[in-house]
Amino acid sequence: MDKIVDLNKTVYDLVQEFPEVKDVLASLGFSKITSPMALKVMGRVMTIPKGAAMMGIPMETIIRAFASRGLTVKDAPPATESEQQAEIQSHAEKIKQLLKRLGAGEDFESVRKDFVTDFGQVSAHDIMKAEQSLIAEGEDPARIRKLCDLHSTLFHGRTEMEILSEEKRKQKAGLSQIPSGHPVDYFFHENTALTKELDLLSVLLFKGDKVRIIESLKTLKKVRVLYSKKEELLMTVLVRYGVTGPSEVMWGVDDEIRMDLSRILHRLTREEVSALKETIKAVITRMKEMIYKEEHILFPLCLSHFTDEEWVDVYRDLHEMGPAFIQEIPSWPHGDEVLSRRKASQNETEAIQDGTLSFSGDGVKSPAGTLTMAQMKSILSLLPLDITVIDEQEINRFYKNTDRVFSRPLSTLNRPTYDCHPPYIKPMVERMIRQFKEGSSDKQVRTFPKDGKMVTVTYAAMRDEKGNYLGTVEFIQESEQK
Repeated sequence: MDKIVDLNKTVYDLVQEFPEVKDVLASLGFSKITSPMALKVMGRVMTIPKGAAMMGIPMETIIRAFASRGLTVKDAPPATESEQQAEIQSHAEKIKQLLKRLGAGEDFESVRKDFVTDFGQVSAHDIMKAEQSLIAEGEDPARIRKLCDLHSTLFHGRTEMEILSEEKRKQKAGLSQIPSGHPVDYFFHENTALTKELDLLSVLLFKGDKVRIIESLKTLKKVRVLYSKKEELLMTVLVRYGVTGPSEVMWGVDDEIRMDLSRILHRLTREEVSALKETIKAVITRMKEMIYKEEHILFPLCLSHFTDEEWVDVYRDLHEMGPAFIQEIPSWPHGDEVLSRRKASQNETEAIQDGTLSFSGDGVKSPAGTLTMAQMKSILSLLPLDITVIDEQEINRFYKNTDRVFSRPLSTLNRPTYDCHPPYIKPMVERMIRQFKEGSSDKQVRTFPKDGKMVTVTYAAMRDEKGNYLGTVEFIQESEQK
């Protein structure tokens, strides 16, 4: 009896049906499939064509490998690798023309209609790949972000029943099978709570209740915490896999939403709700569209790339950064078990605590005396500021985040510092470090308000006695506003 592989089924279902599918895919580079947890979580979400596209593995290669094991792929084979690449380039050219039309001042609605016509049957993932290819060719990510409003027209304006059917397809794909407490499960919980708050704001806007509208907008500002988790814990890991689209495009949209919320609140102190009604409606729409993009593009991308260890890192750092719209972060038994094993191993191998540090300076320009390692750790924890150290290779090597002015997930350690900053900040960080290395600058200070307090951030070049650059240290300190 022929073994027929249905590419519409999830990887998990196919492996249950034909166990040899796992061996074939593993031999082709789908290494995570050998992990029971990855198969259970990622496999329930991913189909073979979707995984092949994300991994850059030609479908014809997979079909030939299946045939060698007596497996026949149902229906006609997908496009060849060259055809797939040509299709991506075709999408990219169409996107480029749409950008030119928007830049020339053409009516948005006219461009929107053509976008729907050209891309109505194209997956969000393929649109993202086309955009990423444009960025790789030198296109400004800020211009690409203009298309985000066009993206939403592919689902925006559909009837509630049509949106519900999309949700059913998502469940069929396996997202509903993600274990309780898994980071993706957590983000879905947060998005559900965020959606409820957005719906409440819509009702309040209809009623014109200014006091409660302001309260709701202040609550929505907590989205910065949620977006920071998404950016620092998910997007930066995707960058390591060469998936740069989300960090270059979605991160920028997140920043715009954050700024929009702040501007609206500021304007409401001197303007009436009626003057800002359409502006508030627009930000509600953008935030709901971002939820859609996360759940249909970002999370599946992460599930197709992250290892189990990386998901555990995300889970650990979620607790460090705290919840946003829900009361507490749900427990993930598997994550707790892995973290418990790590802690036991760390206790056995932790650096010697009774070592001594000796300083031969004069006590003025450089330290003098001795300290035990335990004393040094205690001093660092007691300092009324947060510290981050970047080495001479721009790698994050150390941080002390007692005051938590900004989130500092452990997963940022031993990673390039540029991966941990939003795209618009990277050029400033690069310029500052270049000046430190050249010796044209030794210190830079920035002060700004945050949550009713003043925050002072000091960047300083670390140098040895001969003036050689050793890295950069960042000090962050809060103070009461005067």
